[in-house]
Amino acid sequence: MPATSYSRAQIWLHWSIAVLILVQFLAHDGMEHVWRAFRRGQEAAASDIPLAYMHVVVGLAVLVLASWRLWLRATRGVPPVSGMEHPALQFLARATHFVIYALIFIVPLSGAAAWFLGVPGAGLAHVLGKDILLYIVLLHTAGALVQHFLLKSDVLRRMLSFGQA
Repeated sequence: MPATSYSRAQIWLHWSIAVLILVQFLAHDGMEHVWRAFRRGQEAAASDIPLAYMHVVVGLAVLVLASWRLWLRATRGVPPVSGMEHPALQFLARATHFVIYALIFIVPLSGAAAWFLGVPGAGLAHVLGKDILLYIVLLHTAGALVQHFLLKSDVLRRMLSFGQA
């Protein structure tokens, strides 16, 4: 039987991941300073080291929560689209979600590969992925707001109201 609403866990994971990614965007300076010092063979400033470790921990948390979210999506499903949306909007929504899911795995994995394994190019992949994720999340947010305010659909309400446990 297909899901008729998002579960509490799915909604909690959606917003938790969103907040953690926002934290990563806003509080990445410490990691950048430590990474730059590391690449130059210099010692990092003591004040940047806790921020760098926080960045690592939050990135790993995103990866764990994203895995849980994907598992729930695969086992529980998601509510079907209302059918009111134009097929082009449905395609754009599916493509946007696919890219977001891909990036919430690629960005932390590439960051971990750069930080823990020193994989050449992983740091660049991490930064490029982060930049792309920012624009895709903005598109996702704009789409939800257009759906809610202009098209008067229930897309945004479904992710704001808690469904079945």
